[in-house]
Amino acid sequence: MIDLSPVDRAPDRTVLRSAGGFTWFYVDLVDDRGNGATVIWSWGLPFLPGYASAARAGRPQLPIERPSVNVVVYQGGRERFYLLSELPPDECDWSADGRSWRLGGCTFDWTDEPGTAHAAPIRTLRAELDLALPTGGRARGQLRLSGALRHDRLGGRDASVEASTHLWTPMIAAARGTLELRTPVGELRVEGRGYHDRNSAAQPLHSLGIRNWWWGRIALGGRDLVFYQLIPSDAGAAPRGFVVELAADGSCRSCEVTQLQVGRLRRSTWGLSWPESVRFLDPDGLPVEAEVAALLDNGPFYQRFLLRGRCGDEEGYGLGENVVPGRIDTDFLRPLVRMRVHRAAGPNSMWLPLFSGDSVGRWGRLLSRSAHVRA
Repeated sequence: MIDLSPVDRAPDRTVLRSAGGFTWFYVDLVDDRGNGATVIWSWGLPFLPGYASAARAGRPQLPIERPSVNVVVYQGGRERFYLLSELPPDECDWSADGRSWRLGGCTFDWTDEPGTAHAAPIRTLRAELDLALPTGGRARGQLRLSGALRHDRLGGRDASVEASTHLWTPMIAAARGTLELRTPVGELRVEGRGYHDRNSAAQPLHSLGIRNWWWGRIALGGRDLVFYQLIPSDAGAAPRGFVVELAADGSCRSCEVTQLQVGRLRRSTWGLSWPESVRFLDPDGLPVEAEVAALLDNGPFYQRFLLRGRCGDEEGYGLGENVVPGRIDTDFLRPLVRMRVHRAAGPNSMWLPLFSGDSVGRWGRLLSRSAHVRA
C-alpha cells in the first residue's frame, strides 16, 4: 500500500506520464495557538473531478494533463480561506533538475545549503503564489520554509521496482515557515512550525489497495511526530502503520505499528468514521496522545483535523486527515466536488463562489456574481 521512501530515492518527473498516476507536494504550518495553513502543488491530484472516474472506466488520464494548486488557511479552528485551482497544462512545467516548478502564476523552488560540520543540508522552499479567484481578483502571497533535510536509511524499495506503491517521502519537519496571503478582502499570515513531504505513485490512488488512511503530524519541542495508519481494501489483510519522529537537525527514526489505539469513534453526516483521539508510542516507547481539537474540513471522502498532542510535558498542535480513496470521484459525489474546484479554463459550478476564496463575504459574492463564474 505504501513505502516510506528515502529522500534521495523519491520518484522523479517521469511520473507525469504514468497513466492515472499522481504526484503532490505538501506543506503545512501550525502556530502555537492552533492557527494553520496548507499548500499543495500537484499533477494528477486524485481529488480533481473526473480524474479517478476516467481511470475506473479504463481511460486513465496523464498527470501532466491535470496540474493544480491548493491553498488553505485556518484561524480559530475554522477555514478562513480556501482555493483549489486546476490550471491549464501549457502554463505549468517541472524543471529538468526536479527542483523548481511553475504552475500558472505560481512558482516553487528548492535550494540546499551545506549544514555546519556533519549536520544535514538545509533545504529552503520558496513559493510565490498568484491565483485567480472565481469571482474576480487574485490571491497573491509568499510561502517560505527552511529546515534540515531529513537523513536516514528508511524505506529501501526503489520506485521502479514497486511501481504500484504509494511513495511517501517526508523531507523537512520541526522547521519554521511563514505564509503571507493577500486577497481582495484583506491579508492573512501564518507563522509557525512547518512540515514538508511529497507523495507519488504510477497508478491511481484507488487501485493501491487502501480502504482508508488516518494521518497526522504533531509539533512537539524540537521534533515532529507523524503517525500514519492504512487500512487495506482486502478484509483479510492486516493494517499497516508508521510512527515517525523527525527532529529539527534532520535526524529521523521510525517504527512500524500494526494498530493505533483510537478513542471513541464519531460519524460524519457523510458516513465517514473518525476517532476523537489516537494513542501510540514514540520510538523511545513513550506514550503520545493526539486529540481532535477541531474538524476543519468535512467532506464525503476527505476530512482534515486540527490536532492537539502531548507526550509527557510536551504539548503542541498539528494537522491530521482521514481519506477514503474508494469514495473519490464517484458519480453521485462529483457535482459536490466541482463546487470546491476552480478550473481556470472553465467551466465551473455556479456554487463555486460559496466554497472558494475568503470565508468572509462568500454569500454576498455568490448572490452578486455575474452570469458565469469568471476564470
